[in-house]
Amino acid sequence: MADGYNFRELKRKILALSEAQDWETARKEWALVDIIEADEPETCLCGHYPIIEICEIFNRVTKTHTEVGNVCVKRFLGFRSDLIFTAIKRIRKDVDKSLNADAIAFFRQRGVLTEWEYGFSQSTMRKRDLTFKQQQTRQRINRKVLAAISRRGFRGPA
Repeated sequence: MADGYNFRELKRKILALSEAQDWETARKEWALVDIIEADEPETCLCGHYPIIEICEIFNRVTKTHTEVGNVCVKRFLGFRSDLIFTAIKRIRKDVDKSLNADAIAFFRQRGVLTEWEYGFSQSTMRKRDLTFKQQQTRQRINRKVLAAISRRGFRGPA
């Protein structure tokens, strides 16, 4: 992984928000807590613009929240948020499609999916030919996941 300008800037800002003073220790203080789709392009903590897929991270030691782009959270935490965003785009385009394993695990860990919905999603993830009832259940779960995704941007007149 190259230490380009953006990554150096990310390290500098994350260290400033962390208790640890060295990078390897500081990065272990952080966890991914939310994913956000912005309606308007925003700027990552590293300075990269534009970003639409935003990840909220939380420092368990300092209790600090901040946001970084999808690429930085992957480089920083090693968390494949890109796979979650891919699954969201897929089910937004076609609610009959399935979530992938990363998205299913993420939404279960965040309390969006119940234990039963988690098991159902895991067991039917690779199935293309579902019964009518199974397809209805998948659609309901997908709509629930889409409703749980944070969106930010222009909402129109109140």
